[in-house]
Amino acid sequence: MRSKFMKLLFLLVGFVLSSINPVADAIPLSNSVLYKDSDPIVQMNIADFKSTIVATSNAWLVEFYSSWCGHCIDFAPAFIQLANDVKGWEKVIKVGAVDCAKEENIPLCRDFEIMGYPTLKFFPAFTDASHLGIARTGGKKIDAIRNSMIDFIEQQFAEKKAPPHWPVLGSLQNETLEDLWNHYNNNEIILLFETIDNSKYWSREAIMDAHQYAPHYPPIRRVNATHKDLVTKYNVQSLPAFVFLERTGKSELYQIQPDRDYMKKIMRKFFDSENEEGSLAIANIPKPVHTQEPHAIHTNVKAAKDQVYMADLEGALLYAFGHEVSVHKLIVGKELAALKQLINVLDQYFPGRPEMKETIHSIRRNLEGYKKQIRGEEFSKLWRDALNGRETNQEWVGCRGSRPNLRGYPCSLWTTFHTLTVNYALKKSDDTSNEPNLILQAMKGFIKYFFGCAHCSNHFVDMAEDEVDPIESVKSPRQAVLWLWAAHNKVNRRIASDASEDPKAPKIQFPAPNNCPDCRPNGVEREEAVYDYLIKLYHPDHVSSVGLLIERNPAHSGSSRVQSLPLGTLSFTGYDISLCAAIYLVSSLILMLVLCRILVKRRRYVRKQVYDVCGKLM
Repeated sequence: MRSKFMKLLFLLVGFVLSSINPVADAIPLSNSVLYKDSDPIVQMNIADFKSTIVATSNAWLVEFYSSWCGHCIDFAPAFIQLANDVKGWEKVIKVGAVDCAKEENIPLCRDFEIMGYPTLKFFPAFTDASHLGIARTGGKKIDAIRNSMIDFIEQQFAEKKAPPHWPVLGSLQNETLEDLWNHYNNNEIILLFETIDNSKYWSREAIMDAHQYAPHYPPIRRVNATHKDLVTKYNVQSLPAFVFLERTGKSELYQIQPDRDYMKKIMRKFFDSENEEGSLAIANIPKPVHTQEPHAIHTNVKAAKDQVYMADLEGALLYAFGHEVSVHKLIVGKELAALKQLINVLDQYFPGRPEMKETIHSIRRNLEGYKKQIRGEEFSKLWRDALNGRETNQEWVGCRGSRPNLRGYPCSLWTTFHTLTVNYALKKSDDTSNEPNLILQAMKGFIKYFFGCAHCSNHFVDMAEDEVDPIESVKSPRQAVLWLWAAHNKVNRRIASDASEDPKAPKIQFPAPNNCPDCRPNGVEREEAVYDYLIKLYHPDHVSSVGLLIERNPAHSGSSRVQSLPLGTLSFTGYDISLCAAIYLVSSLILMLVLCRILVKRRRYVRKQVYDVCGKLM
């Protein structure tokens, strides 16, 4: 009986599984991919695509392909070759790929309206999650795609969407040499003289190739032969040519060949100390045609246009509370009072997005229960809970330094407190404010007890307690705005040319004359003009949202693995549903067979019982 039962069970299971074969056949025939992990192509999927593309400071060229598509298979070697060819351009534009043949990527490819394979799409820097990308049209040859990448980058400059760290590919327009020195702050610059022809890409490719080694390689700027003043100044007689300029004023003129590979070799020859003298595989190493000796250089700095970014404001809070405060072992007494004062001020006057304002309000409410002390570990947990899973890896935008250790957090902290003083002044008129220096006191407390640079902290506290102009002397919100502006300029004077100074953003007296001509006419500061400028600059309505991270669940950028997703975002395929139904059916049949077997055994047991004439069991 047992053997018959097992045979019947196996037959039923086999029947059910055979019934779902057509569904199993719906799985993509090929699970292989066209690109290896060693290829310089970022392979993405539905779990990490947006977290990889959105809010990055580089643009993207993404191929949407299907691993079973014959044309995609034929195109793959060319795309790999292209990715290797432009690998050095990653600071500006990266190359990625998505396999639409994978079941989990179907919703992604549907959302991005991929109608055929392969489809190439461009995504600009700091793109948002709703951007569908810009489809690339034209041939699939490597040169043609590389040229379209150059065109896309130039288009971003034309639309004023290019991040400040991108190299300028366009030719000099109205800029003077003084403008170039003020903009780059390098010790050398190369001027590349040519007859501008937009159908020729070698010079722009050379600029992109050289940018990967910045600041080791000097910046290159293209100069049209019609720029007669520079052509005459450096005695350029034949094209193409480049002039190597030093900040001291010395210049050297070289004749070159209009070829990208030639330019790579020339740049390596001039600026790579590892290359030996005879290692260059070209016959005509250029010799200086003409040399000019140094002349006086005007050293005034022309600053970039001032702009406040919400990414920097929120980034300051994320780092301040996530690192500076949380690193403390114990926060007690005056430290706790200073922390609460800052959070109270932020809760009332920080002009953040609703999510960040809710985070601040939550941490304020939860911190009220700690009257005497709180451990740093406890505060860290309160902060993480208040963030409620929000992304914390916010990149700097306006405060981005030329190196990771420059500007960043200190810059964003100054920006945040300037914004707070202005917002306070907007909400509290001079006659209605009972605490005109409220923001400054909160800033002083935080800098004194939590700012990681002890040297900087001591200097600021000394300045805030200075006998001549202490914080206590501030009698109105307007004076608070101007006090912080003056204090910031004092700090800039003190640390100018310091090792911490970013050579791309030298410390100047703020605001720069080119940004506010009325603030310092003839070198005389006009506080009224300065105040109006600060109110306009730090006004909450004028804060830019460029570079903000989109709220999302974290996933590892660039990973080719599917990350765990919230249940609401999971997409079940027909195969998944059919498999669940099959498992349910098999389980039901097994339970029914077990129940039948129990009933049969029970009947047999009942029939075997013997009763007497009175009906009693014997």
